[in-house]
Amino acid sequence: MRNGHRIACCGLALALAAVAFAGCVTQPSAAPTPTATARATTAGPRFELATYMYALQTKGRIRVGVLDADAPFAATDASGAHAGFEVDLARELAKAIFGARPDPDAVIEWISVDRSTALSALTSAQADVVLARLAATTERAAVIDQTDPYFVTGERVLVQDPNDEINDLPDLDSKTVCVTAGTGVGADVEDANAYAKILTLDTYASCLDALRHSQVDAIAAAETTLWALRRDDAKTKIVGRPLTTERYAIGAKKNAGGDRIGFAAFLSDWLAGAIRDGTWARLYEKDITPLSGDRKTSPAQ
Repeated sequence: MRNGHRIACCGLALALAAVAFAGCVTQPSAAPTPTATARATTAGPRFELATYMYALQTKGRIRVGVLDADAPFAATDASGAHAGFEVDLARELAKAIFGARPDPDAVIEWISVDRSTALSALTSAQADVVLARLAATTERAAVIDQTDPYFVTGERVLVQDPNDEINDLPDLDSKTVCVTAGTGVGADVEDANAYAKILTLDTYASCLDALRHSQVDAIAAAETTLWALRRDDAKTKIVGRPLTTERYAIGAKKNAGGDRIGFAAFLSDWLAGAIRDGTWARLYEKDITPLSGDRKTSPAQ
């Protein structure tokens, strides 16, 4: 019994010693519970310090002049939200300067302009760029910088769908084309095809009614006007080359005393890239195709 008692005591002593040793050893702390952290955002592109793009990044915003009620190019709803082809182009431009972000509008200050104030918004530095159906002209090029066209339009021809006889301007030979009074479109039709017959009515609604009843073969008007007529009558289509051509460009203030270094070249390069990578075509299909009924991959198409 003495031996058994001695063994038991030794075992108890060893156990107590082990507990005491464990208490002296530093135990590793429990792994911290992971917490939610904000996802890293895409870093903005890097620009030379002297460029205007870097200055915009420093300011944290770009001021874009747009129209308020010119759908499908630009429009503002009752809540103040902006939509349209030019608006979406501006958002893509903002991404090219500030990097991709969930809400591009966070770095855009929308400046309301109209046809009479679009130019002065640039020359007075109220806007950094203007996308407001600003036609590129040599006169304007002397005052502001203009990119290559981001949109090409003009007067075109609307016919019934189906109509396989009229596909282009030469097909208007001996055909009756409806135009409205006071627009000068009739003269443009005659310049494009001297053998076309012109019928002048007071309103486009009257022209559309005449087309529906086959009293005329076609309607000639600004392409944007024909979009509205096509919306009113889905059994119509726009055909042929433009009778006239108007090219819309992005406008920017000219560099004066180094205040816009590199900006004009950047805008043109960005626009060319947006056309090349399919961004322009995607926006056209989203904003213009529902009205025009066509698809394009570039402004020149």
